[in-house]
Amino acid sequence: MPLIKYEAVENIIEGLTLQPIKTKNVDVLSSLNMIVAEDVLSQNDIPEHNIAAQDGFAVNVYEGQSYEIVNDATELKKGQALYAMTGVKVPEGANSIVRIEEAKVVGNRLYPVREPKLWKDIEKAGEDIKKGEILLKKGSFVSPYHIPLFIAAGVNSVKVFELCAAVVSIGDELVPYDYDGGVRDSVAPMIMSLLPFAEKRYQLIRDDLEKIKQTILDVSKDCDLIFTVGGSSVGKKDYTKRAISEVGELLYEGVQTNVIKRGGLGIVNGKPVMALPGRVVSAAVVFNAEGLHIISRMIGSELRKYVEVELGEDIEVKHSMNSTFLFKISGNMAYPLRWGTGLYSELAKADAFGYLERNKEHKKGDRITVQLLWKGTSCTA
Repeated sequence: MPLIKYEAVENIIEGLTLQPIKTKNVDVLSSLNMIVAEDVLSQNDIPEHNIAAQDGFAVNVYEGQSYEIVNDATELKKGQALYAMTGVKVPEGANSIVRIEEAKVVGNRLYPVREPKLWKDIEKAGEDIKKGEILLKKGSFVSPYHIPLFIAAGVNSVKVFELCAAVVSIGDELVPYDYDGGVRDSVAPMIMSLLPFAEKRYQLIRDDLEKIKQTILDVSKDCDLIFTVGGSSVGKKDYTKRAISEVGELLYEGVQTNVIKRGGLGIVNGKPVMALPGRVVSAAVVFNAEGLHIISRMIGSELRKYVEVELGEDIEVKHSMNSTFLFKISGNMAYPLRWGTGLYSELAKADAFGYLERNKEHKKGDRITVQLLWKGTSCTA
């Protein structure tokens, strides 16, 4: 099967018929880093009532120069004041706060240092969020900053996608990532770390065609998506794509672009099987370019993010095919990092990647489009 153009890969993934993903309701704290499966709506106004935004005296503004201080009231009349702490509900009729540092108190009278202004330092009910307003759209991630928002909005549970992803490393030379005394599996842990919203199934197996076939079949019964790592090239023991084709359908074997050219995709038992190269940069870029595209299709929301930037320096591409480069982003400038498929240090520095045309000298200041690297719950640069 020949390598195909990247544009054809995009079309293949867009054309996939994918099985629906299960959803479940979880409590607010358990929703962190999950993908919401429906819009999250506010159950009440935020704030629910008019509240004091500063420590001081809640007053019902009038034209007099002093206010009668009352100890308790459900409604303030003209010329009355009630001490209120930050965040507490103010009585009906309260329409301004005299800050404590601007309040002179003599007996039961309040003498403001300056004339109170209507609604100064009072947060009105619903000023931040209205009841029924969308707090987070379907397909978005729950960040730590959504947790207090949900709680304040009266949201007790959130519907999230219940995605199961299998990550299968393949290689005779590998030992588990937490072992000593061999080549530790470092790529699969990266892929699992990029899937905080999913249940993960991890396996490490040998370069054995029958074992690879059986493992893919087994995990395809329970998981929504499978990532294999390694065995995707053209060596004597690179069995992964053959295994996919023998137990399912191999949709494409690779791409006509350096670094990502050995990434392939198949379907087994109706589940996408993404064959990632064993080299860390290649695996990361294929996951971002093609794996994220598949997940985006599965959840109905685009996770990939692209930006247009300027090249920060001249770069000549002498390769026989178009090439993928990692970039460090600073402002609107993209600086190419060292090129290579296994440079761990460069991947750790990178913010984005992009494709540059072969046999061409690209000039500093040229406009290019890059894809931001996925950080687990977002794309940031």
